Amino acid sequence: MTDPVFLGDAIRVERRYDHPIERVWQAVTTPEGLAEWFPAPVRFEGDVADFGDDKGKVLTFEPPHRLRFTWGDDQLEFELRTEGDGTVFVLTHTFSDRAGAASFASGWENCLQVLSLVLAGKPVPEPDRFEARHEELVRAFGLEEPVVIRGDKGWSVRIERQLVVPAAVAWERLAAGALEVPNVLVSLGDGTGHGARLVVAVNGSEARELEPATAWVRAAVARAAAG
Repeated sequence: MTDPVFLGDAIRVERRYDHPIERVWQAVTTPEGLAEWFPAPVRFEGDVADFGDDKGKVLTFEPPHRLRFTWGDDQLEFELRTEGDGTVFVLTHTFSDRAGAASFASGWENCLQVLSLVLAGKPVPEPDRFEARHEELVRAFGLEEPVVIRGDKGWSVRIERQLVVPAAVAWERLAAGALEVPNVLVSLGDGTGHGARLVVAVNGSEARELEPATAWVRAAVARAAAG
């Protein structure tokens, strides 16, 4: 099993299944097949991707090799190719929410593992939040590092981090650190479903303050994010 590839604005996950391409195509394009592993009900009808309350657009439909469609503001692409007596399935998810990349990647890994079990006729285990894997991918993708911006009038340090803990837990951990840095902004809101979305930003004008502020932001976010 290969790890997901993070492309900055997309996640690509590749898996090989020991089943003919026609069988895998049915599993990833029909409502009945998708219901077994895809995270939401969806039906493809002409150029419409019907999610019930939401409608996407089918951009490419080339059986049994390629399906590309929109889901909200995101885009998904399924690519299939025959390899020996099996099928390689490549899922690419393109998005604007960079901070959600680890959440998307760990979620798709789980979905494609379920697809493997379904294709093999094996029982599917109870849903898992795969929190440890999420945090592993956060580190692998470099999503725990603050963004530092320098300008003529000063600097800013900011990080947006998807958490696996609820907002109340994250806030309690942040408050324990006394939020002792001046000019700090903290916000907690809804995230991708794993937990809260945390944004921490610090602004300053003195160059000597940048390094300790960056270290504080890094440590504060790590404290809040601990599983």
